[in-house]
Amino acid sequence: MAITWISVWPLATVAWLLACASLACAAALTAARGLRGMRLAAIVALCALGASALQALGPALYGSLYEKLQFQAAYQPGVRFALTIENKSGVIAVAQGGTVYGGGTYDGTVNTTLYNDTNAIVRAYVLAGMHAAPREVLMVGLSSGSWANVIADHPRVERLTIVEINPGYLKLLGHYPEVAGLLKHPKVRIEIDDARRWLVRHADRRFDLIISNNTLHWRAHMTNLLSVEFAELVRSRLRPGGVYYFNATGSARAAASAAAVFPNLLAFHNCIAASSAPLAFDRGLWAEVVRDYVVAGRSPLGGHATERSVLDRIDRLLVSGPALRARIANVPTITDDNMGSEWRR
Repeated sequence: MAITWISVWPLATVAWLLACASLACAAALTAARGLRGMRLAAIVALCALGASALQALGPALYGSLYEKLQFQAAYQPGVRFALTIENKSGVIAVAQGGTVYGGGTYDGTVNTTLYNDTNAIVRAYVLAGMHAAPREVLMVGLSSGSWANVIADHPRVERLTIVEINPGYLKLLGHYPEVAGLLKHPKVRIEIDDARRWLVRHADRRFDLIISNNTLHWRAHMTNLLSVEFAELVRSRLRPGGVYYFNATGSARAAASAAAVFPNLLAFHNCIAASSAPLAFDRGLWAEVVRDYVVAGRSPLGGHATERSVLDRIDRLLVSGPALRARIANVPTITDDNMGSEWRR
């Protein structure tokens, strides 16, 4: 019953309902002891008064709870999240500036523009220079919807399947016009499921790109998306020439795990691109595709000056396969058994 409550109501409401249930039990026990008349009426009235008082105290007790938990010592009175979504999968909180926190950890920012790149969205756009025809794309993780919107509006993508485990992110999208279009996007299908389970169940599907927009590598259960076994599962679902691109969040072990499965690698920012086919970043292809981009009704570029600066930034952050392999030559891999990213720094 408690799980059902958590699925429907926020924490403050669940706490109040549990308190009311406790008061109701107290009144029932009082009646069972044989109290009648005015004394019983007084006990029932007192319980009802207590329930009303607890409801009135709710805003004071819980009004800034998640802000205090998130910001801790940096919390300032009056700071409030713009949006808080609670369900049995966790708590999603969005700050006033559009920064998303999932389960207490930074989970992205709502932004799809390259000229105001507050969330390193260039990491999603860089794929435009790695695959010339990514018609069929799978994305693991929705979060703020920013990456998904960039991929969905890629002019050469025909279909994007998104697998997200927490349905709360769908509610988030509707609050932000920049990403709300994903809910009715003709190219997009959103599946609420565990990504690994979904891949196993859809063994017949093949993709040109598989993108995993992971949370931080040290968080619980991240082995499921960073292990050698998961990389092998992804490789089996790629079309010839397909690219696996995932956010390693700076983990050398995650990079080493991909390197154990795929012969060709590139690193960009904190992400890894991997493929069974030769892999390179094509500046000309990137510029051609990005000039055709229209994301949320506008170009992601602010002009040719932005295009040049973005390309220069990409060049600075790209690491070739040989250079990356040299960096991780002695780094152990993550496996389903050792859960390396979760148990060792």
